[in-house]
Amino acid sequence: MIEDLPEIREQLQKHWQTNGLDLVKRGFRPEAVFETMMTVGLAGFIEVHGRESVAERLVLMAQRLSEQVREEAQAVSEAARATKN
Repeated sequence: MIEDLPEIREQLQKHWQTNGLDLVKRGFRPEAVFETMMTVGLAGFIEVHGRESVAERLVLMAQRLSEQVREEAQAVSEAARATKN
């Protein structure tokens, strides 16, 4: 990973966002643009880091996303209960 180079990561993220949005503006569906970007990026990531390492990272990412979804659902539920009282 390039955590030790945050300025490079930030620059690359801006370029990828710009490229993705440009493709959407050209008429490509956002779902297709970002799914394709993810697929290509994942293939390159696997090539650089190996399948096992990437699989472990994806599992961790999925767990974090699941936790966020649970927390958001809990917050919505609590807010709904609070507004009923």
